[in-house]
Amino acid sequence: MAGMLLESGLVLVPLGLAALYMIVTSNKLLTAFILVGLVVGASVMRLRYHYSSGARIDIIVRSSTDSGKSTAGGASRSKKSQPRKSIKDKSASAEDSDTGEFGEIVRDAREHCDADDEVVERSGALLSDVVTPESTRYDAELYGSMFNFDHRCFYVNGRPVWIAAADFDYWRIPVVSSEPASKSGGGKASNNPVRSLWRRMLLQYKAAGFTTVRIRFHWGFHSSAKGKYDFSGSRNVNDLLALCEEVGILVIACIGPYIGNDVQGGGYPFWLVQRDHIRLRHLWSSGLKIWDDRFAAAQGEWYDQIIPMLVGHEVVTKNTRGHGCIALVQLENHLASRTASGLPLALHDETRLLARMARERIIRVPLATNNLCWPTDFTSLASQMWAPVEKKLRGYKLINEPYSADISGFYALDIDSSPADIDAVARVTKGDNTPMAALELSGAASADGGQENAGNQIESALSQGLSVFAVPNFFKLADWGNLASPVQTATASYPAAATAEDGSFSDVSRASRIALHIAR
Repeated sequence: MAGMLLESGLVLVPLGLAALYMIVTSNKLLTAFILVGLVVGASVMRLRYHYSSGARIDIIVRSSTDSGKSTAGGASRSKKSQPRKSIKDKSASAEDSDTGEFGEIVRDAREHCDADDEVVERSGALLSDVVTPESTRYDAELYGSMFNFDHRCFYVNGRPVWIAAADFDYWRIPVVSSEPASKSGGGKASNNPVRSLWRRMLLQYKAAGFTTVRIRFHWGFHSSAKGKYDFSGSRNVNDLLALCEEVGILVIACIGPYIGNDVQGGGYPFWLVQRDHIRLRHLWSSGLKIWDDRFAAAQGEWYDQIIPMLVGHEVVTKNTRGHGCIALVQLENHLASRTASGLPLALHDETRLLARMARERIIRVPLATNNLCWPTDFTSLASQMWAPVEKKLRGYKLINEPYSADISGFYALDIDSSPADIDAVARVTKGDNTPMAALELSGAASADGGQENAGNQIESALSQGLSVFAVPNFFKLADWGNLASPVQTATASYPAAATAEDGSFSDVSRASRIALHIAR
């Protein structure tokens, strides 16, 4: 961070002082020239930080009590820890009113609010220098016989398939009975009260023509407090993935941490959202991100918990049920947004770090992102104007090469009225030999047009050559769907959704079924 500020100062301060001098001396031509230079310099620095945030490859987390080496440091840390005690005391009076499982989540969140209970340090080489697209690339030479892809389609054991998916939000399904107390992710099938409902709904997805489900793993649903995770009962991820293998349906595993704006807090746990000293998604202010090591360390904690549940279920893995079901692992969601001027807001190091974490934890299937928007990030005037500028800056070594995952997906607002251009997609994603992937076919879940619109969107996606698409909001959006603990049936629903809370299908799903079966 200090280096970034120094670099900005070396460029912008002299230009600013020169502009002030010219304004005072009333030299309008030179003043305009200096102001243009000031804007260009600010843009170059903004782009430079976008491609290299100054993050390091090693993130070390220590408890604050272990890291105190001096009396002064220990005194300052003890002062920081006092608010946590006062917050806990304040919440004690309201503890009686917070009942049930959700009440426990709220109390734990209050306890962790503003808690400075660890020290995060970074070291090693720059993340942007070490983590490249090649270093995290899918090993097609080793696993290509079991799972591979090109610009046309995917191949599972040599058999060509297209990945037609719909969202399966397991955390939206109501809990119908008490859950076992076991915290293990590998509980027996008979101990899971929601497993029969999972099976029925997965079979319905398959009968509707979907070959794949996109499962968004909800961090907040599994973690009620820092360091506390529950993978039992309706949270049994291992059981859900094993069921997908039994049914014979593939999975796009969306591990976030951010999973979407239709979930409260984007899927982050309450205890993380309420920690004021952590910048979620590294967002410092509107339109500006500054790397936050604490947030990066928190992401690592989630990956430490969820990825071991997935490793044995990858499609390149053989298990007792044959092959695994996970075909793609999606990192983050809707990340690469831009400012009004077209300058990028997201940091490439965000995706770099998540990709490195996934590969270090032995994820072997292709990594995908869903950060671009069609057509805004591909054909808009701002994106076209900045493309040659970024190319020139890379040529002069002012910015690093952009990071891209194995498959750079996009979310399409209306692919029927705005058809995807395969050349434009390949130019932006640098994926000449990768399939076009719309990991959120938002138009198919739009309330405008209902049943007819859903069928048209899917038909358009297939006719335009998309090898991967996923229909979001396939479940009816419900009151409890925004909470980390679904304990009752909803009272409000999303009218365009295809699946009701009880698992029954609507006319929208029937339209999807007709389109998919005709395509097959």
